Amino acid sequence: MGLAHMQKLTIFLAGIGLLGSGLPSPSQATQSDVESCKKYEVEKAELSESGIQVDIEKGAEWGKDNLSPERLRQVRRFIYLEEQLTFRCPDVIATAAVRQIEEQARLKALAAQERERLWKERMAKIVPPVRSPQIRVARAKSIAEGGIPPLPERKSR
Repeated sequence: MGLAHMQKLTIFLAGIGLLGSGLPSPSQATQSDVESCKKYEVEKAELSESGIQVDIEKGAEWGKDNLSPERLRQVRRFIYLEEQLTFRCPDVIATAAVRQIEEQARLKALAAQERERLWKERMAKIVPPVRSPQIRVARAKSIAEGGIPPLPERKSR
């Protein structure tokens, strides 16, 4: 047996050993990822409700000087959760983005309906001009007698 053949055999046996070692299958791993992503999202929402975003916006130096160790731990956890949701759970972020886009579309549709309602109200207030019935009859007669009136001639090209 050559060295290359031995390496291939070793890799093959190692692969078989991993299959029987109790590692989760891809479907199990995906399900646990979805569950952990949901947990991350819930925990991040709880931290957001505590006003942690305001503390983060003030900066690291301000935080080191003014926040308690427990609050600093919460800030670190919040940043960790954001990273996990962004990179490990892109579906959660995508779902939130879709919700936001749907909400914006709904608001735009409501605004368009309101503009249409206002336009109809304005148009209802406008009184159309009164036209003389003789003008309409005379025009109808001229069209009926000779067809369409001729276009004016061009003087130059």
